[in-house]
Amino acid sequence: MTTPTRPRRREPTITSEYADELREVVRGLTADAEADGGEANGPALWERLAELGMTRLDIPESAGGSGGSFDDLLALAHALARHAVTTPLAESATADWCLASGTALPTGTTTLALLPEGSTGPGADGTVTARLPAVPWASDAHTLLLIPAAGAAQAGPWTVDLTGPGVTRHPSRPALCDTPYAAVDLASAPVNALPPGAPSPVHLRARLALLRSAALLGAAEGAYELTAAHVTEREQFGAPLLKIPAVAGHLATMRVHLLQAEAALHHARDTYRAKGSVDEDAARLTAAAATVRITAATTATEVARTAHQLHGALGITAEYPLHRYTRRLWAWRDTPTPQHTEAAALGRLAVEAGEPGLWDVLTAPTPR
Repeated sequence: MTTPTRPRRREPTITSEYADELREVVRGLTADAEADGGEANGPALWERLAELGMTRLDIPESAGGSGGSFDDLLALAHALARHAVTTPLAESATADWCLASGTALPTGTTTLALLPEGSTGPGADGTVTARLPAVPWASDAHTLLLIPAAGAAQAGPWTVDLTGPGVTRHPSRPALCDTPYAAVDLASAPVNALPPGAPSPVHLRARLALLRSAALLGAAEGAYELTAAHVTEREQFGAPLLKIPAVAGHLATMRVHLLQAEAALHHARDTYRAKGSVDEDAARLTAAAATVRITAATTATEVARTAHQLHGALGITAEYPLHRYTRRLWAWRDTPTPQHTEAAALGRLAVEAGEPGLWDVLTAPTPR
């Protein structure tokens, strides 16, 4: 009997000047945590990342950051998820990057929230009243960055002191992942507007979409490689499962979804780079961000489903690590906004652009 060729390990999806070093640091941190008998999650790991200056990549050292590039930050988000690690990196790094443009960086963890559609934002008295049902890491954060909904009349963003007056937090913990959420009630809570020149809401939403999509891709790759190893090593009727055509076909389909998500991520990243902080072509940046979120969410659904199918009963046991990836895939695919919301927004953009405008977007070369 000929032993089947083991599926080739995927090359790193995101490259940057320090991507290899960042992956190596994450590998070491997660190995240390798992050697202590637990998953590599929790405040201790986040504090260690902060000590190493990894939570404020892509912020100039003169502004209190660690330097580096946005590609380094994407590589870090991908690497953490590839090891099934949950941190507030996407929210905190985005909020800190925004605040660093014109104010002193706050101490402690920052987080952010997208105001729901239809919300009015701050009133004339400089306060806001709103209910935010699920703000990630709000229980531990000190500062909240509020980003207005797409199409809102008020520009924003604004900051709220989560320890200040008019703020009530109600912690909760969803069962699917380790992200601690809290409902935040703002009752005439004072807000602070950022100075002119701060990143726009369009840019902030795109940045968050890219970081979240990089994390989804990392977790999906983890599930894929675990599944590839299982069907290569597990035998049935004297042959590896990979010899069964249906199994090989499902594994190939998983890889196709990964490639689609990777292509969408690269396109959205290049669009983000090209636009900088200028919103003269906000629709193109918004469309690229929505596309990568939809593609990554679809990949998460398909990879998680197929991984469990190919693992059979083994895939539902607590001792086997597959659930560490699939729980995160299910939880993150609709964060910060559900997939259907992104799809509706992309559809509206297509309708508004009309047939000629949509054709221009589809055929335009990738920005560099």
